[in-house]
Amino acid sequence: MSDFGAMKTGTQISAAQMASVIDKKSTQADVIAAVGQPNRKTEAGGNTVWYYDFTQIGQAIIGKNISETTAFEFNKKGVVVTHYKTGGQGGTSSNPLLKAAGQ
Repeated sequence: MSDFGAMKTGTQISAAQMASVIDKKSTQADVIAAVGQPNRKTEAGGNTVWYYDFTQIGQAIIGKNISETTAFEFNKKGVVVTHYKTGGQGGTSSNPLLKAAGQ
């Protein structure tokens, strides 16, 4: 599958990278080593959540758009509680193409 000509923004997390993180064992340092620094961080229920947003608009072969967010939730000791993928987060631009790209 080719993504020639696709517009990409953010950090794409592969299935292999997801599998390398183990709930209740991996640490924040392990996640940084596997996928890099997060796009954004929040606090939720006493835990820290790191988000990696990724958007790809157009693939030359199948014309598929991708908008996803990968989340890693850590306890107060910095150990992964859970990690998962969700639908992406749209941008704030009034330009629909830029908004879809997370801009």
